[in-house]
This record gives sequence, C-alpha cells and structure tokens, in this order.
Amino acid sequence: MVCNYNSVAVIGGDKRQLFAADAFLKRGFEVALAGFDKLESRGGLRLCTVGEALGGSDIVLLPVQGLSDGKIKCYFSDKEIYVDSSFVESVGDKPVFMGRAKTFPGVKAHDLLLREDFAVLNALPSAEGAVETAMREYEGTISGSRCLVIGYGRIGSVLSRLLSALGARTCVCSRSETGRAKVVCDGNTPYDTSELSRLSGFDIVFNTADAVVLNEPVLSRWNSDTLIIDLASLPGGVDFAAANRLGFTTVQAPGLPGRCSPKTAGKILADTVLNILKEEYRCPRQV
Repeated sequence: MVCNYNSVAVIGGDKRQLFAADAFLKRGFEVALAGFDKLESRGGLRLCTVGEALGGSDIVLLPVQGLSDGKIKCYFSDKEIYVDSSFVESVGDKPVFMGRAKTFPGVKAHDLLLREDFAVLNALPSAEGAVETAMREYEGTISGSRCLVIGYGRIGSVLSRLLSALGARTCVCSRSETGRAKVVCDGNTPYDTSELSRLSGFDIVFNTADAVVLNEPVLSRWNSDTLIIDLASLPGGVDFAAANRLGFTTVQAPGLPGRCSPKTAGKILADTVLNILKEEYRCPRQV
C-alpha cells in the first residue's frame, strides 16, 4: 500500500528538531510545531498546541532523546509536555519517529537510534563536536597533545582521524582484534581496552564506550590532570563520582550533534524519517 503522507507534527526537542522541520517544509510537507512557545514565528512553520499539531498531522516526530519519566523535553518552552492517555489517543496509529522508542510503548514508534544510516551520518557531527568541546575545555592545543580514544566504532574512528589531522598524538583502545587492526591502518597506536588500567600520561581522553570502562581502579592509576570527555549515551562510560573524588575534570557530552551541528543533525533526522517512509510505507516523497 502506498501512503501519501503530507503533514508532520514536530513536538518538543532541541534545535535540530527546528532544522528537521525546515527540511520537511522544503520537501513540501505541512509542518506544525508544538512545544516551541519561546518562538514568535518560524517562517512557514505553524506554531500550535500539542492537540492541534497531533490532530492535523499524518506523522509525528519526537525528540531523539526519547521520553524522560513520561515527559517530552522542550528546550524552547518553559512548559513540559506529559505523554498521558490523551496524548496516546491523539497519536492513534500514526507513525511516530523518535529515539529510544521503548520509552513510548503503545504506539507505532520507529527508533531512529537503531538505524545504521542515522548512526553513520551522525558520526561526523558527533566527532566534530567532541573536538570543539576539547578545544574549549583543554588549556593547551590539540596539536601536540596526547589523546586517547576509547572505542573504535563509528564515532571513535572518525574522531581519531580528526585528532590526528590536527596534530594530536592519538592512541585508540578497542576490544576487538579487527578494531585494533583498523587503528593501525589509520596510522594510530592501538591498545586493548583491557589494558586501560596500565595506560597513563594522556592529556585528553574521549570515551565512546557505553559501558563503565573508566572506573575507580583505572582512574586511580591516572594523572588527575587528564581531561575526560564522555561521549557515550547516558549514563555513560565513566564513574563520575570516582573521577570527581580523584580530582579529574570531566565533561559529559552526549547528543553533541544537536548542540554543535544542529543544522546538519536536523537534515540527517529528516532524511532518515523520509528513508523509513519510503522503505516501509512506500511513501513517494523523494529524499
């Protein structure tokens, strides 16, 4: 069955949701924004209530962060949007696109974070955001600094190449032999993640692993002058209580695309939704 979806409700979220809305508008969609009360106007985008947005839409876009305690985070409103039975009833059987879809049971939700195309395209803005964070927080230059990247997945591989291009002496920890072989091919120094406790002397450490790899036994062997930037999804890969106790400077930096590259992240968001519509609903819209 071919579905002709023509309108989208964008509800809550951060700046990337606004750029996603702009991208939908350019593709000919009617776009309604809810949870953006601080905006006075937004071009051809319609600012309205949640009920109006859901009532007049074919599809629904919620934040990449998913729901938190049954609420939608709204960065452009002082009000919170509660996802109650009335909200669910208004959504009905409309396709919902969001991150962490398991946080919103009872609807036809597509989890964007499980899409490989979404993850691959977001690796570059995430890596660039990590470098920008390091430049802001570190008191030296990236060039000449000794950096450690933990994890050699999509973000870790792009990040290590960026750091090397900036003149950093870059080492990478990977759990797999294949990952470490790729590190060597990219011209960086590989380590097994199990060796973390015996590594030291780094100026900046970037963690991309989603398990707690920087625990107290590891951190207690390191120099507390090391800047630690955690890029993993919450709760992260760092024992922050131990790190603070030991005097480390730490930065939790998940969701960097939405903060550092919202225009690019918004386009990626819209493109991924359009890809899903084309693949699963045979929607004729062109990506």
